[in-house]
Amino acid sequence: MSVHFQGKSCYFYHGVHRISNQQALQSLQRMSKAWDIEELVGLGRKLKACPYYTARELVDDADIVFCPYNYLLDAQIRESMDIKLKEQVVILDEAHNIEECARESASYSVTEVQLRFARDELDSLVNNNVRKKNHEPLRDMCYNLINWLETNSEHLVERDYESSCKIWSGNEMLLNLYKMGITSATFPILQRHFSTVLQKEEKVTSVHGKEEAIHIPIISASTQIMLKGLFMVLDYLLRENSRFADDYKIAIQQTYSWTNQIAVFDKNGVLALPKNKKHSRQKIGVNVLNFWCLNPAVAFSDINNKVRTIVLTSGTLSPLKSFSSELGVTFNIQLEANHVISDSQVWVGTVGSGPKGRNLCATFQHTETFEFQDEVGMLLLSVCQTVSQGILCFLPSYKVRNCLLFVGF
Repeated sequence: MSVHFQGKSCYFYHGVHRISNQQALQSLQRMSKAWDIEELVGLGRKLKACPYYTARELVDDADIVFCPYNYLLDAQIRESMDIKLKEQVVILDEAHNIEECARESASYSVTEVQLRFARDELDSLVNNNVRKKNHEPLRDMCYNLINWLETNSEHLVERDYESSCKIWSGNEMLLNLYKMGITSATFPILQRHFSTVLQKEEKVTSVHGKEEAIHIPIISASTQIMLKGLFMVLDYLLRENSRFADDYKIAIQQTYSWTNQIAVFDKNGVLALPKNKKHSRQKIGVNVLNFWCLNPAVAFSDINNKVRTIVLTSGTLSPLKSFSSELGVTFNIQLEANHVISDSQVWVGTVGSGPKGRNLCATFQHTETFEFQDEVGMLLLSVCQTVSQGILCFLPSYKVRNCLLFVGF
């Protein structure tokens, strides 16, 4: 791993070894406990060492690693962070949020602009004979996707204001991919080409009797990220005899965005500035190709097939049977405990009006009125005066909260 800034080696990165050893961490500050982020940042400043890369190195020898859900579920993040799940014990706390995160992790969206940029970059490398046999199939894949996107963007159905869409099922998309030459047989070959072009390579040439190493150009970081996302969803669609194809919807969305046009070319090709304006606003169409995963079991299958044990904990997982089915995992051990609060301590009810008898209807039109805000404010004040041990209040939005604060609650 190397980090460079403006062609120079990073001094802070090279200082990582000063604090990367856990025993050194403990002895430096006489702390035999877990470190929080602020403490590690403080030590990094003191020793002129990068706390981020220190944490990255400490992961290798750590017994317990805390991370957000998507670090485990998102294949791209797992790869970039070099997270190894094989034979590990994974504990997911607050697991009622895991389904949405899993669906998002197996989904991906790419714009036509991104595809065109990647195509042009790959085309340039092919024309300059740089790893041509590897770059050419990737370029052709981008060409095919762009052509399909252009053809199918002409007959979209308007779904919302200035927004049109057309949707295919995963199996319908498999047929489209087949016509592009992307199948379960050819996709592994594309993966190998992609893996090859990501490898850094040097070519030794002789200049005036001296041998010099020349770095062979590789695709930009933005193109790498785009292709990794694309290959991720294609892998999910095609793997294991396309068992996850029905769990996907593929959509072309067309929306509009405004851009500032500083100058334009007239019909004679002459540069012309807009009259009486420093710039003009121009509306342009934006086409987006979406791969929407509808089943959390798709991303979760990566974890379930590798780890030794998965433990899910939450206060709101019921019903357990449907939750297990959604994730596509059979949990051999399940515990559903009783609530710590007894039934006699709980009362659930609704209050339809406030102290002055006004209806409490929290729709947008009503929340904007002073009458509604005053009524809710007086109701909360009354409850606070009655309930001596404090209350917890949830409001529809920050705007409503700020209105109540403004009226003096």
